[in-house]
Amino acid sequence: MTERLRAEHPIWVIGAGPGAEDQLTPAARAALARAGCVVAAARHAGLAGAHPNVIPLKSIPETLDRVERELERGSAAFLVSGDPGIYSLLPVLKKRWPGRALRVLPGIGSLQSLCAAAGETWDDAAILSGHGKPLSAARFLSTAERRRLTVLFCGGDRSPRWACEALAGAVGGLGSRVEVVVGERLSYPDERVTRGAPADLAGRDFDPLSLTLVCNAEPWTPPFGRPRDADFERGETPMTREEVRSVILDRLELRPGAVFWDIGAGTGSVSAAAALACPEAEVHAVECDPAALALLDRNRERFRLHNMAIHPGRALSVLDALPNPTHVFVGGSGGELSELLLRLLYLLRLSRLSRLSRLPRPSVRDGAVRVVVSAVTLQTLSEAVTAMSGPGYRELEAVQLAVSASRPLGRSLLMTARNPVTLLCAWC
Repeated sequence: MTERLRAEHPIWVIGAGPGAEDQLTPAARAALARAGCVVAAARHAGLAGAHPNVIPLKSIPETLDRVERELERGSAAFLVSGDPGIYSLLPVLKKRWPGRALRVLPGIGSLQSLCAAAGETWDDAAILSGHGKPLSAARFLSTAERRRLTVLFCGGDRSPRWACEALAGAVGGLGSRVEVVVGERLSYPDERVTRGAPADLAGRDFDPLSLTLVCNAEPWTPPFGRPRDADFERGETPMTREEVRSVILDRLELRPGAVFWDIGAGTGSVSAAAALACPEAEVHAVECDPAALALLDRNRERFRLHNMAIHPGRALSVLDALPNPTHVFVGGSGGELSELLLRLLYLLRLSRLSRLSRLPRPSVRDGAVRVVVSAVTLQTLSEAVTAMSGPGYRELEAVQLAVSASRPLGRSLLMTARNPVTLLCAWC
């Protein structure tokens, strides 16, 4: 298309507001009237009035191809729900027509409507969407735990009922500390705004395109930096010390979306530090000792770790049931280290073969898996080096940490050495 036609036939992206006709702005009405064609979903088609050329928004690729042809004859207007700046077609249109200036007219968003109905400002709200986007319960709960307001654009299986059930069963009693406001058919004559405790609303069904607002009067602030040893409940269970934990996390190189296995989790100090450092990661703590499992659960509650799951049992007996990892830490193996490292390779090979052959087995995340093994005894060190030097592992490196810490001696301080710890790090 020539530059002249680009200027004469603009593309408008118009906010339809929550949906009611009286919520459409005068500027939006004027732009719709001037457009050569109007693209609208079925529930917004009536807002185009008597426009002679309304294109139903169904298959996005097919719709955009048709608009491409329409642009040769005139301008086009896309009528999007709410405001174009929040979860709309705007990014898709910018990608389809790069370099072309799109004229955007804002609308009244359902977010604004619900917050107005709830009497809340939303300048500090966290905004999440379950409408056509992947959203884990852990991310939703972690956000609701840490923010005064959390707004969820519902859709598909991420309904208000799902949100309330997740909150009601959350770690640390989160559901008892928040209030939920659900807005259905906002701006329409049959608008309904419901508020209450998550447990009271968990069994109810709402309109599929509702909006959910989670109000947390006392949002939780995680510990600054990484948790200290004194922050954990410990009992008699061995625990990875804080200086070593810091290096472990650095060597793991966790990222958002990671799936992290902590094998031989003990008190959960590494699991907790990982879950806090990367709240958008899944953390799976594996432990077989009953006393350690009790501590794991209490420390998960203590740090409000919605993205941490606990798996009781010996590692070799539970690995097959875990989601495929992107990162693995072995802090304790119960004498099964060699078998564990071989089993990990086997599971990853199966997963990658499944991807290639399109079998329905869940696939591992793209890229290699980062593996870190902690060795205190020479036997463990020898087993780890042998296994991680073999086929399937690459870029093996080792770092040994020798830490001394002070302890009181009369009126002075004495430096006391702790057992050195060797970390073996590789990719597989």
